[in-house]
Amino acid sequence: MGLDGDDDADLDGVRELRAAVFAAGMVPLLIAPHGGMVGDMPVQRTFATARSIEFDALLLAAAPVPAPDAVPARDAKAGAGGSAAVDPRVTLLIDECWRHAKAIGAWGAGVAVLERAGITGAPGVVRGDSAMEVLNGVRGLMAAHRVWERFPASVS
Repeated sequence: MGLDGDDDADLDGVRELRAAVFAAGMVPLLIAPHGGMVGDMPVQRTFATARSIEFDALLLAAAPVPAPDAVPARDAKAGAGGSAAVDPRVTLLIDECWRHAKAIGAWGAGVAVLERAGITGAPGVVRGDSAMEVLNGVRGLMAAHRVWERFPASVS
């Protein structure tokens, strides 16, 4: 989950989602552009410290603009440029989760991030109107651990 208390994130949805994830015996990691707290929720990873290998799935609640520490020279591999609409480290997480065949979901402003990444409508990508709708779709995908349908074995 990538978000910041000062942007377009659905914080109520994130709270509800986190409670449901904990209740299901899973561990959510809240990712934000800064450490500390987002609202009343502790941030476990920042955009600078999060790596996709830590996650079984990625859920997006916002479309965070590049944070001040998104240095184009350092984040060039993530596609950072002077005019990035979304923090390039978020884009990198999405790209890595895509290549690793992990489930990816988004609701609210997070859907725009998936659209910019060009992965809406693809296998293993869940869009919804609410956090719980997206979580329910992603939970079904997580049962198989990976979304191998994303990469067909042969090209027709």
